[in-house]
Amino acid sequence: MIASTRREPRIESYLARLRVALRGLPDREIDDIVRELRSHVDDLAGKEGAGVEAALQSLGDPLDLAQTYRSENQMLRAQCSGSPLTILQGLRHATRGTLQRVTVTALYVLGYFGMGTLWAGALEKLLAPSRGGLWYTPGDFWSTTLVVGGNPPAGARELLGWWLVPIALLVGWGVKYASDRIAQWWIARYRRAKASQEV
Repeated sequence: MIASTRREPRIESYLARLRVALRGLPDREIDDIVRELRSHVDDLAGKEGAGVEAALQSLGDPLDLAQTYRSENQMLRAQCSGSPLTILQGLRHATRGTLQRVTVTALYVLGYFGMGTLWAGALEKLLAPSRGGLWYTPGDFWSTTLVVGGNPPAGARELLGWWLVPIALLVGWGVKYASDRIAQWWIARYRRAKASQEV
């Protein structure tokens, strides 16, 4: 009886639409999802064909279900990846509203902007030692400037000299590392909260 349920045209039609909507995911993962859902529908439908429609309705629209699987896949990849683009895509799925999405994304990008600025400062010091550096202007409150692509302020004195290069590289890497880990923590937190709501 279970074998006949698996050949039910309504189930096969639903799973075929789902399979098309899941394109882009690894083939093995798509096969696993389809196999799991077919088994789930079999369990819900029972031995009577009349339960098939109710079982399919409980899954919802196949396009929406595929989007849920795709989002989960993207967040899982982001949690294990060091690629900023993959993490950004994961963050896009790990937010509940537009404002939250913009805020979280902006903070992540800001971290990478900080890293880029520090590394650019190190490169500037290597290419133009007399201009590049961390400069301090005496007499001004908060007058420390990292010069990248310009000239130091008049009357300023350099603070770090060549030490700027290793310090900027290390701190920049630390900012990148922290940005990635915070973003991955956010994604994991969102996934846990979502899983607890579904239980």
